[in-house]
Amino acid sequence: QPDTDFQIKKIIQRYVLSVIYFATAGELWRDSALFLSNLDECSWNMRREPKYFLGAGACEEGFVTRLDLWGNHLTGALPPEIGSLHSLKSVSVFDNNMRGPPPKSMVHLKQLQKLYLQKNDFQGDVDFLCVIDMKLFKTDCGKKGGVNCSCCTGCGYNVRNDKPIG
Repeated sequence: QPDTDFQIKKIIQRYVLSVIYFATAGELWRDSALFLSNLDECSWNMRREPKYFLGAGACEEGFVTRLDLWGNHLTGALPPEIGSLHSLKSVSVFDNNMRGPPPKSMVHLKQLQKLYLQKNDFQGDVDFLCVIDMKLFKTDCGKKGGVNCSCCTGCGYNVRNDKPIG
């Protein structure tokens, strides 16, 4: 039985990352990034080519600050449990087959600075995420996308269309 608040939070973190794995068909991911391994979840990551980070990590005091699963054949939807990963500063799930909208629980990610959702099948209004003061927020908004977003810093994936709305 966990004795400390730290241990409880670590168990919750491992559980949430596991839920994300199963909710997005992790067994079909291009790279497992060591998810569900016996390693600490701060090590559930890898490098794609020398400079590209993939997985969960960049931990501070044992807690994941980055969740980068871009271009990894994710399907399904982000589960509401993601809102329990309070230390997240960056989430990148662009270039997958995700659908949605993203869960409203993401408003609890108060430290989130970067959110990359573009090049997926997300639909609907994501303005509920505007309460988070993010530096970068990209999704499939604008004329070609199916997402309504008044606070996105960029729309789409194609550089020609990657401009803020307004």
